[in-house]
Amino acid sequence: MKAKNKRVATKLPERREARSQYAKHRPQYDAVLRRMYRRVRDLLARNGIDATIKYRIKRFENYYEKLIKMNHNKGAPVLLNDILGIRIVCPFLEDLNNVEKLINENFSVIEVDRKGIKHSSGEFGYDSIHLLIDLPTDSLPVIIPFTRKVCEIQIRTILQDAWAEVEHELIYKADFSPLNEAIKKKLASLNATLTLSDIIFQEIREYQRELKQLRDKRRESLHEKIQAVDEISLLNNVGHPTTPIGEGSAIPKNPKNQLDRLIFEALDAHSRLKYDQAIHTYTRILGMKLNKQVRSVIYNHRGMAYFVKSEYKGSIRDFTRAIDYSPDNFRALNNRGLAYRMLHQYENALRDLDRSLEINSFQVEGYYSRALLYYDLSDFSKALEDCIEALNIKPDFVPAQRLKTVIDVKIFNS
Repeated sequence: MKAKNKRVATKLPERREARSQYAKHRPQYDAVLRRMYRRVRDLLARNGIDATIKYRIKRFENYYEKLIKMNHNKGAPVLLNDILGIRIVCPFLEDLNNVEKLINENFSVIEVDRKGIKHSSGEFGYDSIHLLIDLPTDSLPVIIPFTRKVCEIQIRTILQDAWAEVEHELIYKADFSPLNEAIKKKLASLNATLTLSDIIFQEIREYQRELKQLRDKRRESLHEKIQAVDEISLLNNVGHPTTPIGEGSAIPKNPKNQLDRLIFEALDAHSRLKYDQAIHTYTRILGMKLNKQVRSVIYNHRGMAYFVKSEYKGSIRDFTRAIDYSPDNFRALNNRGLAYRMLHQYENALRDLDRSLEINSFQVEGYYSRALLYYDLSDFSKALEDCIEALNIKPDFVPAQRLKTVIDVKIFNS
């Protein structure tokens, strides 16, 4: 008797019967999905996350076709996980981790599937995070046959979502033989381009955030301002102001503190994106009596101001002076290498980055900058080596992780 019940349980219903059961329970599923959508929407809004939320119940035709496909010639029944689906589409890569963390903290997550991890460098499947949420026991008293009482939440960037939609039409729904190698390589290359675009968008966002952080630091002390632009501390050479300098604070008028005041003014103008004013003040400082190390730092700062104004030749002159006064200033070498790269003077850029890494071989920025340069030169093997070096120093350095993924695909297609 038990064996008979088991056989009945594993037998798929006929299409007409399945449609009837689906239609009967659909209103309950609609109500549950709307409640889930509102919870997700409110959760993201409370945490300041700007995302597009889509939700759907799998249509009967898709539900039944997938049921047949998954249970074809199988003994034990395979239940569908995605009868209910919510998709969260985020602008930037960093949003994905933030959203996933919120979902884990506020829902009962029973499975996590990271689609991109399963693909080798030559494959072109989309990246996506799929979370399976366990629904409350009383939310669906009766379920549609061969489905689990769960809701699938997908988390993607805008570009990942666009790729997934196209891939679904070209591959998943296509009714023809497998793709040949030439088509596979084209799709892999296209996917790599979209991945690189996501990386660039994220880097732009991080740059904007860094600028905002610099502007916010104008209320802080001179020492903190210098740390904010990631330079060697000038205070070891020019002395510490007796009180923190911020808006509303009195600027010291004693001549011995004139250098402190001018450095503050220059960095303050620089952090508020007033580059012409910053350049003018840096120039005044350079007219004063300074030791070689401080002069090197000021030239490097003025060079950065010229650089963000896209005056690359002027920035190169200042970075060169910074290096002349302090040959071990590897930051100035990195900056000059970047300026040369912007002018497509790749040989000069490579020479500077090589020298910077000879001075300090334990710097992520140098290896990552050189990896980008090698990428521009289509020397993907060397670019990959530098990405690996950067990740050996800092395994969680996300820009190098993403660039490595793109390079892997490039190497596969070459």
